[in-house]
Amino acid sequence: MTDDTLLQIRSGGRRIQLYAEVGKFFSADGRLDEEAFRQHIQDTIRQMGFKYRDVGEFGRQSGLWLSSYLERVIGYLREKGLDDEALLLFRSAIDEASLLGVTSVTMPADQLRLLLSYTVPKPAAPKQKVDPRDNRSKIFDAALQLFVEKGFHATTVDEIAALSKVGKGTVYRNFKTKEDLLDQLLKEKTAEIVSIFNTVLSSDKDILVLVEKTISTWLGYIEDNYLLYRLIQKEDIVPHSGKRNMFYNTIISQLPMLKERVVALNEKGRLKTTSFYTTFYGILGFVDGVFHKWLRSGREYPLRDELPVILEVLFNGFVGEKTSGKRFFVPPEENKS
Repeated sequence: MTDDTLLQIRSGGRRIQLYAEVGKFFSADGRLDEEAFRQHIQDTIRQMGFKYRDVGEFGRQSGLWLSSYLERVIGYLREKGLDDEALLLFRSAIDEASLLGVTSVTMPADQLRLLLSYTVPKPAAPKQKVDPRDNRSKIFDAALQLFVEKGFHATTVDEIAALSKVGKGTVYRNFKTKEDLLDQLLKEKTAEIVSIFNTVLSSDKDILVLVEKTISTWLGYIEDNYLLYRLIQKEDIVPHSGKRNMFYNTIISQLPMLKERVVALNEKGRLKTTSFYTTFYGILGFVDGVFHKWLRSGREYPLRDELPVILEVLFNGFVGEKTSGKRFFVPPEENKS
């Protein structure tokens, strides 16, 4: 293992550390694949054992490598707010290293203090499964339909209760206010969307296949949940909790290792190096436009039918560099000036 594998690149003018290295061991939503990480530590230390035959030198060099490696990775995870995963990663690394004869690991005092004092919260008790057609689900479905058709402010709790076929008191037993109902609806549906993205992006497929699968899955979800998609696009009601945050920003915040995961899967360089989030938002914006075109048509055809055109433009562009004679963006690693 050398520093060559710890990528330091500039993307959109910001320095992003350890993309490829960290992304190998994390899902898009920031969960550590402990088994894969432990195997990485084992393999690297064993390779050093072949290089340094003297026991004392092996112990010194492997300790230096692991100390430097953990300092950088744990520092990066803390910047991302992933303290739980940083602690799990640290414990896993030390556990494997001690079994392989690494005798000394040093860490900056601030990191060590955090790791010694931090306690991973106990996992919440699993929630009981609920019938998807229980009162809460019925209220969500009715509210979603009315919020889109009439608007949030014009919709009354009485109308929600009537459409969902439950009593008004039942609505208030589940939600404190109409605003609370909206916030909980958006929170639940956002978690569902994040889970879908995370599942697709956490697979170990070819990066181009993964991009195609992600866009295809997103189109399918939008088609099946078009009322929800219309709701989350309304800027004036996302959300009413007082903490304004657009839908795509919320998705990104809940997938903190998304770009690292993509870079790790792009080890063959099949995707261009560009500003990750500019590209990400651009793709989602493109899909937004296609969605509105589909709505204007009266949804007279499957939205999934738009996938080939979307992929053609994203993968091959309109004309290509050879035809235009221009190159509008130079990847950071090629810009030596």
